[in-house]
Amino acid sequence: MSIYKTSVLWLASSLALTACASHSPSSQTPSFTTSATTVSSTTVSAGWQTENTSLSADKATFIAEVSQRYQIPASFVEKMLDSAKINDRVLRLMSPKTTAKVKRHWATYRSRFVEPIRIRKGTAFWNNNRGDLAEAERQYGVPAAVIAAIIGVETVYGEQMGTFNIRDALYSLGFYYPDPNRPDKGKIFRNQLAALIALTYTGHFDGYHAEGSFAGAYGMGQFMPVSIMHYAVDADNNGRIELDNSVKDAIFSVANFLAKHGWQRNMPIFAPVKLPANPAKLVDGDLEAHSSWAQLHSKGATTSVKNANWQQGLRLDVIDLRDDVYGNHEYRVATQNFFAITKYNRSYFYAASVADLATVLANQQLASGYQVTKP
Repeated sequence: MSIYKTSVLWLASSLALTACASHSPSSQTPSFTTSATTVSSTTVSAGWQTENTSLSADKATFIAEVSQRYQIPASFVEKMLDSAKINDRVLRLMSPKTTAKVKRHWATYRSRFVEPIRIRKGTAFWNNNRGDLAEAERQYGVPAAVIAAIIGVETVYGEQMGTFNIRDALYSLGFYYPDPNRPDKGKIFRNQLAALIALTYTGHFDGYHAEGSFAGAYGMGQFMPVSIMHYAVDADNNGRIELDNSVKDAIFSVANFLAKHGWQRNMPIFAPVKLPANPAKLVDGDLEAHSSWAQLHSKGATTSVKNANWQQGLRLDVIDLRDDVYGNHEYRVATQNFFAITKYNRSYFYAASVADLATVLANQQLASGYQVTKP
């Protein structure tokens, strides 16, 4: 779940944790439970309510606000802030490159992720972690194919997790974001830095030394610190969440993230629907599903399926996978599960690529004689 990819917007979630922090928890430590269900905090509001509250760009005020938000000593917040360094390379990578509008090209984007290397490595990853993937699917309802596909799209199964110091990256982007016209971006990264500091204080994360992407994402699934706080899982029950070193933690954390963002068990990502001749009028371009099957059917959509779970309630929308270069359009009927994937990365192209890679990986398993869930 890296924050920025080519043609991709801000991502709603990504990274995880590593080794224990050097600071020992005290009676003032926020309570983070690391069960095989989720990671939660009694001092943090569910979801993103707390983390979307603005934190000051003035460092002294920031220290006081973070101390109050997470109930940790201001001296600890100050220590982590004082030890952070500005990473000029991070700022260069995040600097605006051009004012020209980037043309979207679905086929090119898809080909970056649904390709022979990820298919081969994804098949090996599934074969090597079959038990953990099956267990995660049973617990969360997310198919093993989807979990494997996300880890493949994000980091090629742990091969490309990033080598940037996460604390320095978040500090640089939080206080020195390179585009003065986007103060909202600095706010986002200050909130991520605050979560990193809180996780470090509890002893669940080594926020001094952990490495990840230049945007501060960490581990095989590229979780940001806020996502670690709310959705990461200590699936191997060793008292730590290690999304870089523990494949099981990474697998369960991805599944938990999707489940918490609305994934429905036994629902396909795309509904088997035939659209009317002019489907463009059915597209709204939102990142939430607003239509019912009855509404789409009344506008000319048809299917041979009866009484499927995606036909109940407001769970569907027509998406347009556009090719701005040649003017082509690929329309699909996306279910609630498609929109759960967009919470991982706010992009139709991203979610569709995950779905397509997952389908290829599932077909590989079926061809080898395994009974698996097709996404």
